Amino acid sequence: MKRTGYLGMSMSVLVVLALAAAALPGFGQAAQAKQPQAKTQAEYNAYKALYDEQNPQKKAELGEKFLTDFKESDFIANTYTMIIGAYTRAQNWAKVIDVADRAVASPVADNKLKAFAYANAMVAAQNQNQVDKVLSYGDKVLAIDPNDLNTMITLSAAIPAKLPPDEAEKKAALDKAEQLGRKALAGIQPLLAQAPPEQKKQIAQIESQLHGTLGLIAYNRPDYTKSIEEYEATLKGNPKDDVAHFYLGADYQALTAQASRAYQDAVKAENDAKIAKENQPTIDDLAAKRQGLENEVREKRDKAIDEYAIAAAIGGVVAQDAKNALQKLWQAKNDSLNGMDEFIAEKKKQLG
Repeated sequence: MKRTGYLGMSMSVLVVLALAAAALPGFGQAAQAKQPQAKTQAEYNAYKALYDEQNPQKKAELGEKFLTDFKESDFIANTYTMIIGAYTRAQNWAKVIDVADRAVASPVADNKLKAFAYANAMVAAQNQNQVDKVLSYGDKVLAIDPNDLNTMITLSAAIPAKLPPDEAEKKAALDKAEQLGRKALAGIQPLLAQAPPEQKKQIAQIESQLHGTLGLIAYNRPDYTKSIEEYEATLKGNPKDDVAHFYLGADYQALTAQASRAYQDAVKAENDAKIAKENQPTIDDLAAKRQGLENEVREKRDKAIDEYAIAAAIGGVVAQDAKNALQKLWQAKNDSLNGMDEFIAEKKKQLG
């Protein structure tokens, strides 16, 4: 069963929006408190044109030209901020990373510019599926601002996408991801409480996705019961989250396998007791245990079937994987695939 992937990219649009908003012209106001001054009329005119430009591509071009023409300007840091923000809004991810790296190497780069550059580069790397760069840039942001919410959200989702093979290193990575995810979840709560109605839905979606991140982390430990708890919390916020349904199916499938092994042990213990002619109360107790485990296997298998069918019915990124997993369980239960497609169709109908 695939333990990584699927989660994380769904967060990128929200994170990009937050970063892009910070990159708008007003973002540089704190830096302007230092009273930067244009040295010539030409510098003033060039900076004003850059500041006023709304088209992201044109804004980036004006910014690049400003850096070339006015190398000693007081507005270098603000200019880097606007170029990075423009490329982010244009979703030109390669350029975001290029300019971010140049910005942090600039002699004028302070922690504010570095944090902004690293954060946008992290999002750019995320959108290019460059997990190593996501982790590297994210760590650099947190070294400057340990409480940066967007970075904690992004890193907690990205870490499970590339876990080290060594068990000790894997545990450390999962511990870090969980710590970041829970800290981010706590940080979301005051925002959710104070947000105006038009923003509550977006913040609640992020909260739901954080539960999904924690569900994936628990799945990788593996702590399937905890994973189920987190994914069920995800579904409270978004009942049509296909990834959450898929991993719930995977959780229940894993628990089915565990219960099946326990059932086989119980069958053997009951048979051994009968062969040894143990007293009847002992045999009855063993039979009851075996029957309980048999019921547990059926129950968890059926829950796995339900969740995989729902994930397949939603038709998202995990639909085919969900259907492949469902086929194996359906065949094992029914000795054929008859009725499976109709079962998926019924789940789709129930979803609306």
